[in-house]
Amino acid sequence: MFRLLMQTLNEQSTYISRSALQWILHQALVADERHIYRGLIGADNENKTFIQKVAMLKDEGDEEQTLSVWQTVDTQCLGYFHFEGEPISAALLSVMPDKYLQLSVRLSEKGRLDVLAFICMKSDDSVSKIDLDLIEDGHAEKLV
Repeated sequence: MFRLLMQTLNEQSTYISRSALQWILHQALVADERHIYRGLIGADNENKTFIQKVAMLKDEGDEEQTLSVWQTVDTQCLGYFHFEGEPISAALLSVMPDKYLQLSVRLSEKGRLDVLAFICMKSDDSVSKIDLDLIEDGHAEKLV
């Protein structure tokens, strides 16, 4: 069971595909204690408000390699996901754009998963909660 917690911000909506959200939640459930649970979220260059790409980061330095691969397939990094309350490395923050998304996954009692979405600005260190709308796979044409 999971719940997508949504808060409002007077900015444009951000969307996530069902498959990307399910992948993030699945990785949270099978997270290995030997690795930190964190990864990148991205979008095709044509629609930068629709999260549909995800990549797990198992080791330090994976950020650069993943971003290099994404660049060759016209994918833009929108931000990252991680367990709520876990520290984020300086290396990961350094590759984030000035305005980026942070998805914090909370594993609560009785196996409930919550996903909190935030928009962050590096320039002034601001963090604001945002709505994250779920889009069924194959329905992205409604976003254009």
